[in-house]
Amino acid sequence: MINSINYKNYSQSDLLIKFQDLNGFGTLSKEDQELRDNIYIYLQQLDSQELNQDDVNKNLNPSTSIEDTLYTLGNIVSVLGVIAGSLLIVFAISEELTFLAIWGFAGILSSLISGYVLKGLSKIISLLSSLQSTNSEEQ
Repeated sequence: MINSINYKNYSQSDLLIKFQDLNGFGTLSKEDQELRDNIYIYLQQLDSQELNQDDVNKNLNPSTSIEDTLYTLGNIVSVLGVIAGSLLIVFAISEELTFLAIWGFAGILSSLISGYVLKGLSKIISLLSSLQSTNSEEQ
């Protein structure tokens, strides 16, 4: 049974259940109120420790702004190329211009290839940076 002395020996989920049980009662004895307050404070401390650990983990990881930028740029190039190529194909079909339709297909393919190259480059950079951080941790 969880009491004011041994509550720190229980898991966080057990303490949450006990805390919810204590909050469900209308009137509590002085001991139960003290236990509820202690559990609440202890859970708050556990949450702040987890947040601090997350901050440490974020600081250990290298910045991913270059990778994110390249990945986003790859998406933009792909989407804009497909839209422009499709519009060119529609215009070429309506005007019966075969050469422009071929240009539209070429534009779609080249934009997709360029977009995937940019996305692949971002993946390569992120893999190299994770490899570098792994090597630095081993030393």
